[in-house]
Parts: sequence; structure tokens; C-alpha cells
Amino acid sequence: MSSEPAAQDPQQDLEFGLFDWIDAHTGVPTAQTYDARLRVLAEADRGGFSTYHIAEHHGTPLGLAPSPSVFIAAAARETERIRLAPTTFIVPLYDPLRLVQEIAMLDQLSHGRLDVGVGKGSSPIEAAMYGLTPQDTAERFEALFPAIVAAMESGRFRRPGAEGTAAEEIELHVPVYQRPHPPLWYPTSNADSIPRLGDEGYNVLFGFGFASPPLEVVREQSRIFFAHFRESAARGEVRYSLPGRTPRFGMLRHVVVAASDREAAAIARSAFADHYTSFTHLWRLHGSNRFTGPADFDQLVAERKLFVGSPETVAAQVTEAVTVGGINYLAGAFAWGSLDVGTVLSSVRLFRDEVIPAVRSETAGPAGLAASVAGSATPA
Repeated sequence: MSSEPAAQDPQQDLEFGLFDWIDAHTGVPTAQTYDARLRVLAEADRGGFSTYHIAEHHGTPLGLAPSPSVFIAAAARETERIRLAPTTFIVPLYDPLRLVQEIAMLDQLSHGRLDVGVGKGSSPIEAAMYGLTPQDTAERFEALFPAIVAAMESGRFRRPGAEGTAAEEIELHVPVYQRPHPPLWYPTSNADSIPRLGDEGYNVLFGFGFASPPLEVVREQSRIFFAHFRESAARGEVRYSLPGRTPRFGMLRHVVVAASDREAAAIARSAFADHYTSFTHLWRLHGSNRFTGPADFDQLVAERKLFVGSPETVAAQVTEAVTVGGINYLAGAFAWGSLDVGTVLSSVRLFRDEVIPAVRSETAGPAGLAASVAGSATPA
């Protein structure tokens, strides 16, 4: 565990990633969906994107990768540069020894390109599939995750709370490639968790796409996060950040880039309706009122909850998110719903080749990202 203050500050360059659920597309075989995602990932591997994030979900068409490590293993052999991040491993659903061994294997298979997202799980419905309550998942996370990190660092696993022979240390003959451990991520929509995440030095994705809070709320949480991180680092108490690295505080957005605003909206509208059906599947199935009625696509675009438009329009949307939100990371979800792989590949290329350079130009210098994120690192 790192006890050193980070050598850098949050004024480092903005980074971009991709976020993926691998949700079902009606009529498309699952194997074909996997192949299409690997094509998108290979395109992103050409440059412009630092990290690929893949979610873990169960019992829902939203998540065709209920075992994200399996997909990451395939991705590790199809890519050379981009970092690969299960985001998240739902820690309470795993045996901790098996999980730490899978993490080590993935880190070795990717030659040190693995990031590890962890969490308690956002859906009580999915936890119940494993016979767990929200209280169970919280308690299991707090009990298991420190043991997983300790095993990565030491190369030896000790089962938390075990007695007798079950408590004996187990040597891990497959160690992690990166020392002391891969970078750690924690996605959350809970503002109350931000001080703790800053203290502990995680990389953070705050909010989930169209369900994210307004940019002003994101900025306030960014300020709190970086203030806590700096104070904890100065005391030598940061648990999970890596030496010399300032953590990422970012957001997730659905993205479609096309030649014109009209074309992008026409492409995205029906595809998002299909994605929203998958996104809300479990909640509707269990009679929850968490998501009621269809999503208002035009309102979400107007509220900058979806980034849809020409390269110029999307660049302006991203620049606003960066400067107003005080973030240093943006994860774009490019493949979702009924978007076909050709459309997704075109959107990724336009974002990489036109949007990212425009955003970097607009956010460079004291009036751009540096000032924005430096303000985020100052206590409110």
C-alpha cells in the first residue's frame, strides 16, 4: 500500500477511456456480439484511449459478460496498448482466493495492462441471485477486499476470519505483473462515498451516464475528492493509490459521433431506446419504480447526459463536461443497444481523430483543464 504523496498533481493531461456493458442486441447471436466488441476494442487500441472498462451484471440482457475476466482474457490477446479494466468485479460475489488468482492471471496475460475496478454491487436484485442482502454485500466487501490487496502485494493469501488449517497462508505461484498491484477503480453514484474514495486513493467514475447528476454536482464532488486525496497523501495514509500517480476522477457518457447532428440523433435515438430497455430490465421485472416510463432522448441530449452530434458538437459537449465538471477522465460508451458495429467503429474513429484533439486544444493552458482540475483539488 502506498504511503507516499503523489509526485504529480491533478493538472495532468486529460485521459479518455471506453465503457462497455456488452448488452444484448435482439436477433444478434451472442458470439457475434463478442466478435463485434473485440473489433471495436482493436480500433480503440490504435490510440487515443487509455483504458477499456467492462461492467459485470447478472441475469439481465444489459450484461453479456457476467464473468468480465473471461472477456478481458480474450481482449488481452487481441490488443497491445490499451489498458483493460473490469469495472467492476463485484467483490462480494467471489471467493477472494479465486478472485486474486484471476486478477494475477489477467495481469500476466496482458503484460501489465490490467486495471482492477471493484465494488459492492449496485443492484440488490443481482445480489439476491447469490443469496445476499445489501448488508451482506457491504460486510463481505469490507472483509474481503483488504485481504485481496494484501495478497497481491505479498504474493501470499490468508483467508479473512478463517481458523485452523483454513487460516494458513497460501503461496500464489502466479503473482501480479504490476507491483505492488494494478491500478484500482471504484465507480459510484453515491456522493457520500467520495471523501472515503479520495482518502484511499482510488480512481473514480462518478455517476452512470444518463443517470448522472448535473455537472455542478460533479465539480463539487471532484473538489472534495482531490482535497481528501491530497490531505491523506500528505499524512502518508493513502491505501490504494500508486506511488507517483494522481488518481483519476471522471464520468461516463454514452456517445454517438456522426457527420452531422441530425445524422447522429437519427442513429442514436432508437438504439438508445433499446439500450434503455436492457438497462431497466431487472428493475421492471421486479416491479421497482427506480426507472419509470421511457427515457426522454431529446431531454437527455439537451442536458448533456448523452453526447450525440457532429465532431464539433460532441467536442463542445465534452469540453463543457471537463471544464465545468472538473474531471480529468472521460469514459465514453460507444457500443450499446442496437448500434451496429460499423456505426460504432465510425463513431470511435471520429471521436479519436477529431473530438479528442479539439477538446485537448480547448482545455490546454491555465484557462482550461489545468485551472479546472486545480480548483477541484482545493477544499471547497
